[in-house]
Amino acid sequence: MAFPFYWMLATSVKSPQEAQQAAPIWLPQRIHPSNWATAARLGAEGSGRWWGGFQPGRTVRLHIEVEDPAAGVPRVRVPKPPAVFSDPRSESTTIEVVPTEDGWTIELTNEGDQTFTKLPLVVWMPKEAGRFHAELPPDAVRSQRGYWRLEWENVSPGVFGYVFHNYREAWHAAPFGRYFYVSFVTAGLQVAGGLLIATMAAFAFARIRFPGRETLFLLFVATMMIPGEVLLIPNYILLAKLHWLDTFYALIVPWLASVFGIFLLRQFFLSLPQDLFDAARIDGASYWSMLWRIAFPLAVPGLITYGIFAFLGAYNALLWPLIVTQSPEMRTIQVGLQAFIGEAGSDYGQLMAASTMAILPVVIGYFFAQRQFIQGIARSGIK
Repeated sequence: MAFPFYWMLATSVKSPQEAQQAAPIWLPQRIHPSNWATAARLGAEGSGRWWGGFQPGRTVRLHIEVEDPAAGVPRVRVPKPPAVFSDPRSESTTIEVVPTEDGWTIELTNEGDQTFTKLPLVVWMPKEAGRFHAELPPDAVRSQRGYWRLEWENVSPGVFGYVFHNYREAWHAAPFGRYFYVSFVTAGLQVAGGLLIATMAAFAFARIRFPGRETLFLLFVATMMIPGEVLLIPNYILLAKLHWLDTFYALIVPWLASVFGIFLLRQFFLSLPQDLFDAARIDGASYWSMLWRIAFPLAVPGLITYGIFAFLGAYNALLWPLIVTQSPEMRTIQVGLQAFIGEAGSDYGQLMAASTMAILPVVIGYFFAQRQFIQGIARSGIK
């Protein structure tokens, strides 16, 4: 079970070439401690040792060892983004290739007045030079005629900028702040409303005797056998007539009532001693008082259990938000992950980084609530 999580975490720190390799790479270059000191030094030369950068007047020096330096001088360029005619980062960076005893030192100086968060670099190394070794391993190595094309996404990264490069790029590639906001608002209101409705319905089925109670409960449970996909079109038509499409109402209201939540909490309320409710009835307590003064405080593990299930269902929902929302401002985090999947292929490194950020709140929340979660499952009658 842990293998997919490790693969996701490992891929989230891989370079694009490592993520596209057919043979699996278990330890990406960016998590090798031997590269962190170099990344810190290059980042400090450009701006800062932790997150790097490229400030005006700073010079970054990258050394590359080669087997035969006399074979030819490497060609160096700061690349421009695709389909861009003018790039201040490329135009304001002066490049000098300085020969050394065992290779070449590439000096990059920011002659402009702008600060850049990263400094990409492309080096064409002659193949006649033989083997080469860069102090900071390139993110990609490609064969191009008589040269090896070495590519760095950032040669002034800093330690954190080097290891968490994909995370920073993924965060800026899409408005993930808005995605998280929509997801948490949707999931939070679904949990709050669902807990209220499920608690009252479950208490009625568990502790209030009325004609047809068992039959009505069986009908409720039977609706769990209906596939959710069958209800997509009717719910969509209803929301369209209410003019709720592309709003929080469409994401929240259809899922407030949960049959599973009612069933789970009913089983939990049935496990509570009947003597407590009999004593409350003798004292003149109403059903409403018994619910909020007796059953509700004792049902905290069950409520947390259902809350976790409800939060996971709302937070991980993909199909329903994809159908009822159109604007980017109403996208949830799961729909937002599609930003890294396009016709040109998938950027698996950034996709896995975004996926890690998406599941991190769930994992943290589970560790804080796992004790109540286990108690709720044990006491609800589900084995």
